[in-house]
Amino acid sequence: MKFKIIFLLFNVLIVFSFLMIFLMPVFMLGGDYAREFLLGSWYIALIFAVILAFINIIYFTNKKVLDCLETENWPELKLLLSKRIFENNRTGRVNIRMYISTCIATSSVEDITLLEDKFRKENPAALKTWALQIGLPHLLSNNAGRMKGYFGQFLDAGTKDTGWIKWNYCFALLLLRETEEAVGILKTLADENKDPLLRMSVLYMLSPFGSDEAVGTVLSKGRTELRSTMTRDSFSKELEKRKDNVQMLFLSKIFNEALEWLFSDEAPQSK
Repeated sequence: MKFKIIFLLFNVLIVFSFLMIFLMPVFMLGGDYAREFLLGSWYIALIFAVILAFINIIYFTNKKVLDCLETENWPELKLLLSKRIFENNRTGRVNIRMYISTCIATSSVEDITLLEDKFRKENPAALKTWALQIGLPHLLSNNAGRMKGYFGQFLDAGTKDTGWIKWNYCFALLLLRETEEAVGILKTLADENKDPLLRMSVLYMLSPFGSDEAVGTVLSKGRTELRSTMTRDSFSKELEKRKDNVQMLFLSKIFNEALEWLFSDEAPQSK
C-alpha cells in the first residue's frame, strides 16, 4: 500500500503542477495573453507528459517486485529476481544487490554461487566487481581451502572491495596455518588502507604476532593513529552504518572483538 500511495502522490503532484502552470495565465493575464503563452510553451506540456509516462512505466514494470518488498514475501521476490537475472539477463546493480539480500533472507546463501557461475561464464568483469558479495557462500562455508581458492583469485582486482577481499584471503590463510603469507599481506594492508574499520580488523588479525618486531611496530603505529582519529562511539556508529555490508553482518562478532581490542588499555592479543 505504501508504494501505491507514493505512486499516486507523484502522479497527483505532476498533474497539479501541470495545471498550475497552464491555468494560471488564464486567470492572471486573460484569454488572449494566455493563448499566446500556451502556444509558445507547448514543449512544457511534452516534458510533463514524458515525466508522467516515465514514472508510470517504472512503477508498473516493477510492481510485482514492489509488492513483494511491501509484504516482505522474500521467497516470491527471489523467484522474480532469479527470472530477471538468469532468464532475462537483467544484471543491473539493484537486481544483483536485491537477489543477494533475498538469498540471505531465505537462508539460501549457497544460491549466490549461481551468480558466480553466470558471471564467470558471461561477464568476468562483473564477477570482479561483485567478488566480495558473491564470495559470501565461500566465507561462510567453514572450508578454509575453499575460501582461499575463491578470494585468492581477486587479490589484484583493483576494485573498492580489494582490501576486504585480501582480509578474507588472510583469514583463510590463518585458518590453514599459513601464517607467513598472511602476516606479509596484512602488514602491507595495515599501512596502505585508509578505511578505519578495515584497518582495525587488519590490526586485530595481526595482534597474535606482535612479538615480531616489524609486526609490533605496525600494531603500535596503527593503534595509535586509529585511536587519535576516531573514538569508540564513532567506530560503533560506523559499524552500525555498515550493517548493509553482508560481511559485517555475518562477522559482527569479530568486528566487535576488534573494537574492544583497539580501545582496551592493555591491547591483549586476539584469541
